Amino acid sequence: MSVKSYFLSVFLTVGVLSSCFSQQLVKKQSDAKFLTEQKERFINMPLKVLLNEIKPAIKYAYGEDAKDHGRPAYFTFKFVTKQQNYSLVEKGIAPIVIYVYVKEKCIDWGKFKKLKKETFTSWTTDDSHFYNNFTVINIDVYGEATFDE
Repeated sequence: MSVKSYFLSVFLTVGVLSSCFSQQLVKKQSDAKFLTEQKERFINMPLKVLLNEIKPAIKYAYGEDAKDHGRPAYFTFKFVTKQQNYSLVEKGIAPIVIYVYVKEKCIDWGKFKKLKKETFTSWTTDDSHFYNNFTVINIDVYGEATFDE
């Protein structure tokens, strides 16, 4: 085996092993800031690629269609429930909010969620199946309050 072949096989082995054992980018809520720092990894990728990098449970989700004045459609994701969010805001604390802007113009959240009060602001398995292939065009993260342990 030549030196060139040896280094190529080592490089491929290390690459495969590191991808098999790679960890999620957002391991805890406070890691959400890494999404904006590494947003280029997710631009023009399906939403599912981004969501696979987030380990903490998304407890609040909402989608908004694109607007005529140029704002693209987007999803809002939080690690707190609607009730926890209200409680924090009343105390002047901003929970972490992840805004994911998508290329598709129509999210049609209310119609898709069928206005079911109990799941309207939840991210469900059905949401994942329906929205997973939406194309990410930008990511913003705001807030800092977490429930990390």
